Amino acid sequence: MTHQWFRVAPVRRAAIAAAFGGLCALAALQSAQAADTLRPDVAKPLNAAQDLYRAHKYKDALAKIAQAAAVPDKTPYEDYMVLEMRGAAAMAAGDDATAAQAYESLLGSGRLSAEDEQRTTAALAGIYFQQKNYARAIATAQRYQKAGGADPQMRTLLVQSWYLSGDCANVVASLKSSVDAQTRAGHAPEEAQLQLLGTCAQRVKDDASYRAALEKLVAYYPKQSYWDDMFHAIRAKSGYSSRLDIDTYRLRRATGALNTPEDYMEMTQLAIVAGTTAEGKQVIDQGFASGVLGHGADADREKRLQALAAKRAQGPADSANPVVPVDAGFNLVFAGQAKQGIEQMEAAIKKGGLDHPDQAQLHLGEAYYIAGEKARAVQAFRAVKGTDGSADLARLWLLVAAK
Repeated sequence: MTHQWFRVAPVRRAAIAAAFGGLCALAALQSAQAADTLRPDVAKPLNAAQDLYRAHKYKDALAKIAQAAAVPDKTPYEDYMVLEMRGAAAMAAGDDATAAQAYESLLGSGRLSAEDEQRTTAALAGIYFQQKNYARAIATAQRYQKAGGADPQMRTLLVQSWYLSGDCANVVASLKSSVDAQTRAGHAPEEAQLQLLGTCAQRVKDDASYRAALEKLVAYYPKQSYWDDMFHAIRAKSGYSSRLDIDTYRLRRATGALNTPEDYMEMTQLAIVAGTTAEGKQVIDQGFASGVLGHGADADREKRLQALAAKRAQGPADSANPVVPVDAGFNLVFAGQAKQGIEQMEAAIKKGGLDHPDQAQLHLGEAYYIAGEKARAVQAFRAVKGTDGSADLARLWLLVAAK
């Protein structure tokens, strides 16, 4: 990977309050059952705190709550109401330490309903995340999930906490299952999810997960930087065949990602060496027609390569460096003789005895694509099983051919 993609999104206090629901402490004052009543000495300051809270005077509300807390010999219900209101007011006032203490005590009170336990746990996890106390944020978010909570923002908080605490193994395990589930359901995973998955997979040296994340990034968010990282990852894979370098350039050309003079020059030379000289001429001519080539200090060298490509494309085959039948047929496809070229490629593949059969199958898929036969191209790409990088490139071609 040439850069770190992922940036942790800030979790704002307002987002915590909105997303995690906060508590319903103030409404609870009006719905106490007969068995759970507040004595006047406790009820009076809490009612005043309720009015101050509604007026957004949170610090003043906390002062009134403190008066209620100072009443001696409070019942368990009175303690519960003081804690619940203190947590809500402290969170609104930005007093994270007080809010966290109140919520921890509430969770230990045994008086919370299942729904209120989820809300309280979510709010507490958000506070710990704000405080950068990721260990507690993780533990609390996991408690929220165990309690049946399913808010996706809480899951995001958990994953971000793992990431920020350096636990990339858990990030990969969590995001892989989530991303796979989304793609099976036909949904595009969020770009940030895939970025984080790729970043963490690379850090824990999980090359398979890293490449899988890149494949999804180029499928759903086909930016040039993702393509570059994808090609780098394929080339870095153990067992990769350098004979496929030309095929990475073919993919880039098909996706409009040939951008620099170096790209055009390198691809032209690789095509000439591979025996697809008609392709080499097309590439170098495209470089000049697009205005990328023909300028600057290397203009003369670029023009010489263009002349060489034209000569090789028009001249007879080099008897000293014979081209295998599959590549000779592939060259005919580039030369505009798609039917004849594909027939020659198919005959060579059917005959067998090829040194690189999966590469030949990959080239057949590319030939079908160039000829505009996308359905047959897809069939050909699906048949590529090589471990030399050909299957990796075939999967990328499937993404291109499916569009």
